[in-house]
Amino acid sequence: MKQKMKQTWQRLIADRKRFGFFCSLLLVALLLWARVIVITRPPRTAVADQSFEQAVAITEASDNVFIPVELDTTPSKNPFVVSNVIFPTLGSGTDNSTIQSIDSTDETVRSLVQGFELEAVMADMAIIDGSVYQLGDTVVGTGLSGEIRVIEVKRRSVILSHGDRRYELTIASSHQ
Repeated sequence: MKQKMKQTWQRLIADRKRFGFFCSLLLVALLLWARVIVITRPPRTAVADQSFEQAVAITEASDNVFIPVELDTTPSKNPFVVSNVIFPTLGSGTDNSTIQSIDSTDETVRSLVQGFELEAVMADMAIIDGSVYQLGDTVVGTGLSGEIRVIEVKRRSVILSHGDRRYELTIASSHQ
């Protein structure tokens, strides 16, 4: 049997026209086989028919009032905001103590800003030490007599200002 298969294969590839015809027939057979598989397992789709027209006729005959709905073109929800309904805050702070005012010298502000950690940046929002800030927001919990404000949000950094001084926080690189 093995010898007979070998002879048939050699006869088939000996003539180029016969081999090309064989390959063409094999390709057509594979395409037809694939078509049969696709027909037996059609994709799950829905096709509208006369029942749609009947549903439209029913809604037109009813006393339902047409109410137009306008959707926002841009998302308005902040993805960083934690819902107060689901996660209510239990107090004004975790230690229930008031923040005492610190003299705002350049050195104290610089050391305070160096203690901040920029965790994420998205559009015009940034997460600094677990809190979400937008442009113009005041970084809370610093205890300074002046305010540290977010004045610019870049791709991987945030510019903070205190008075006439500017400080830049950057996201730490992953290979430190």
